[in-house]
Amino acid sequence: MGRTLRRALALTLGLLVAGCSKDPSTPGYWEDQLDAAQRPSEKVRVLDTLRSSKRLDKRFAPMLNARLASEKSPETRAVIARALGELRDPSSVDPLAAALDVNTADGATSRMNAAIAQALGDIRDPRAIPALISLLRSRDDYVRQDAIGALGELRAQAAVPTLVELALDDKSPPAVNRRAIIALGEIGDPRAVPALLKAMFKQRGNTVFAQEASYSLFQIGKPAAEALTAVLEGRDRELSGWARSNDVVDAVVLVRAAESLGDFRAGGAEPALVKQLNYRTAAPEQTLYARMAAASTLGKMRSTEGRRALEAMLEESEPLARAEYARALVLIGGRDSVPALLKSAGHGPWEARQYAIGALGMLGDDRDQPSMDRIAADEPKLTAADCKRYGCNLPVEEVAANRLKTVKVFQSPLKAAAQCKVQADCWTSKLGDAEGPVRQRAALELGRLGKASAVGPLAEHLSDKEPETRAAVLQALMWLVQGDAAAARQLRPMLPKLEQQVASDRGRQDYAATNEELRRLITEVRRRGEQA
Repeated sequence: MGRTLRRALALTLGLLVAGCSKDPSTPGYWEDQLDAAQRPSEKVRVLDTLRSSKRLDKRFAPMLNARLASEKSPETRAVIARALGELRDPSSVDPLAAALDVNTADGATSRMNAAIAQALGDIRDPRAIPALISLLRSRDDYVRQDAIGALGELRAQAAVPTLVELALDDKSPPAVNRRAIIALGEIGDPRAVPALLKAMFKQRGNTVFAQEASYSLFQIGKPAAEALTAVLEGRDRELSGWARSNDVVDAVVLVRAAESLGDFRAGGAEPALVKQLNYRTAAPEQTLYARMAAASTLGKMRSTEGRRALEAMLEESEPLARAEYARALVLIGGRDSVPALLKSAGHGPWEARQYAIGALGMLGDDRDQPSMDRIAADEPKLTAADCKRYGCNLPVEEVAANRLKTVKVFQSPLKAAAQCKVQADCWTSKLGDAEGPVRQRAALELGRLGKASAVGPLAEHLSDKEPETRAAVLQALMWLVQGDAAAARQLRPMLPKLEQQVASDRGRQDYAATNEELRRLITEVRRRGEQA
């Protein structure tokens, strides 16, 4: 009989003898099994069996705490740490911290340190913060990432100076930079704002951190909004100098700062954003992107001053730019923009005209039906002119027929407005309409009406299959939550479901933008709850 087989049989017999007189649901039973095991791999197997047995509860904490101190094998200690993390008992904080070995960098010890960092994060006791900060000195990047994650969960303000350094540290891997940026947002300390502003524009090879940095700034709240406004106004000389030394052009700074302000109620930024609509630089694309970013944020802010400026920009020939200006006017709402949209709908190539037509459908009502009918009547002639000037891949008649279908689609929300006007119940019923543009207009109208009673019906449509409709529902809910504490209170019980949706949609490219907006909505609901 081989030595390995004899040892296995001896272990099995020892476990059977040890367990004969004891209840498997008690810590003593499992302690006897650990005593009978001789090799670290055998102890790991016993501990894994305990973890999968569903018997693990807080009665086991004293025994496991003691074992963590007495065991020498990092593999065994790592499994004990995972078990303690599952128990989440505060009594385990000191034993876990004492078990750390920051000065050793072999694989087993690093895995143990990572398991301890995760366990301390799961327990969420602030007494763990000094131990976790010590792990930021680890030579293992995975250990540092786990420690950073735990510090973020603990909102460890004491870690902010070190995390600020790691967020911008070129000697650390980009994964460490990213995790530090995320943790700074979770902690929410305004001291992180200058570093997060730089992180929005930082690039490591093909890796950028703009999305994570922008979200972290949103989590910090008002101090971040004020800092972003200062960037738009050109008052942040430190960031301007840093951007120049890192070859970040002014237009990129303006674009990302404006985009990051989109979900803040930052009325103080309105003049700077309106001014940015007139931004001009030698690079045409940079000019347009800076203007489009400002337009988008003014739309989310429902800026009256922005509306007047945007109406004058609807003759833009670049389709993407006209689309953004028209979309911003739709978000701002009201019939005041209808004359400018009517003019825009009759000028320029179809690729640009169609967005003005769509905006008419999202803002007009029964008074504008004759105008929409004229647009439909004129489209064959305009299509023929387009095909003559730009060329068409299909016969003119077929192209015109396809474009008329688009006009018809946007007549549907126009008809819904004629029916509903400003009646919340009517618009609520339209949230389930078969036509996407109708559902989108219904959501926006409910958001602009400002009634907290719309929160429930809107939330039911957050999983709409169309990304455009999801975006409208999210925008409406954000308006309601930011405008009325009662709306935030109504949405708060739904947070677990919303968080589950974030997790299930993560990685889906079609919902990437709306998933990011959903995360911001969840953050805003929590913030309003803390302020109440």
